[in-house]
Amino acid sequence: MSEPLNNANQTIAKKEELVAELRAQLNNFRLLAVVVIMIVTISTWFFHVVEKWDWLDSVYYVVVTIATVGYGDYTPKTDIGKIYAIGLIIVGIATFGFFAQQLLKRQQLRALERQLGRTEKKKQT
Repeated sequence: MSEPLNNANQTIAKKEELVAELRAQLNNFRLLAVVVIMIVTISTWFFHVVEKWDWLDSVYYVVVTIATVGYGDYTPKTDIGKIYAIGLIIVGIATFGFFAQQLLKRQQLRALERQLGRTEKKKQT
């Protein structure tokens, strides 16, 4: 009789460890959000000044570029704008991928916490 209880306790302990590990990784989520906002803000300013686009067109171009959609309706005309766009694409791909990964981990954490909460309630009854 104690063996199933032991297995349940081990399962709960493993889930708690996984939740703790995911929580530690998700602390970077807020920092990542700040970095994304900074990239969008600085890049929007850059294209507004260098390419002389209005603010809406600049932020539109930055978001479309970071998301790797690339409609092609706006393209930098200056050499420095083109070079910056190349860097933005590289940074955008990495940032966008990492951001998506963090969102998935966040959902996984919530699911594990709900599951762990249900397991704890069953254990108490």
